[in-house]
Amino acid sequence: MTNHHDPPFRHDVEHGGVDLGQGHLAYRVAGREGPAVVLLHGASLDNGSITWRNVADDLAADHRVFCPDLPKHGGSWPWRARADQRGLEDVLLRLMDHWELPSATLAGLSLGATVSLGTALREPRRVERLVLTSCGGIQERVTAHELAYLSLRTPVSWALTRMQSAKQLERFARTKLPFADDVTETEIDRLAAAYVAEYEAKRRHGGHLFSDWNRFEVGPRRMRTNHLSRLSEVSCPTLFIHGEDDDAVPVELAREAANRVQDGRLEVVRGAGHFVPQDHPRDVVRIVRDFLSTTGQ
Repeated sequence: MTNHHDPPFRHDVEHGGVDLGQGHLAYRVAGREGPAVVLLHGASLDNGSITWRNVADDLAADHRVFCPDLPKHGGSWPWRARADQRGLEDVLLRLMDHWELPSATLAGLSLGATVSLGTALREPRRVERLVLTSCGGIQERVTAHELAYLSLRTPVSWALTRMQSAKQLERFARTKLPFADDVTETEIDRLAAAYVAEYEAKRRHGGHLFSDWNRFEVGPRRMRTNHLSRLSEVSCPTLFIHGEDDDAVPVELAREAANRVQDGRLEVVRGAGHFVPQDHPRDVVRIVRDFLSTTGQ
């Protein structure tokens, strides 16, 4: 890892929000002209300013980039509805209406990827391209599935939410992510601070460490959302980005998914884990930029 200074955003970011019947949604918009790209973050300690920061800053030079905080993340509190697969698809479509976007490229990490994919299957005319990173919603079962189900649906998971400390979260950010060599110490400091801030926001609002998607889509025997059997219906250009060492969604599942999509392709990032845009941000910027360029953006 290098020690040079982490550069500031090169483009102005507009902060906005919208109040819906279920609660408040916060978002950021960067870039004044060009094709629209919506970037959706992952679950747990993530929001619209964390995972896709580098990609948003790069694309804002010639795209309009929209980065929402999904319900019960970042500034999107309060939220009085269940933010499961269907609920998050509804949120995304309503945000696109609010932004007056008839269609857009959707990019997501994990939770954000399964929401993007589900939206493309549900409303294909509104999705121009898909960038699915560490894609959720493409497996029958997760690791130790029954144990995961029980822990997410019992007081154990609430206890885990309350037991975390700033020091533990900072240690996770600094020692558990397989950072690329070009990630700076300043970037790691910023990520660690962002984890702590997101955790503190969840505690302040009485939220759960895990997302509603994790809590309600992990069924007692299998996943309630599994898009695998419908992937042949996806007609837009689709890029899967996956970490070689992803221990949450094995890379073999991403390879199978890419093969099932009509215009699907896969980029495997060597040495990366599940949070690819966080631990290998420059690789992801390059891959996303190349994909948009070769598919007409």
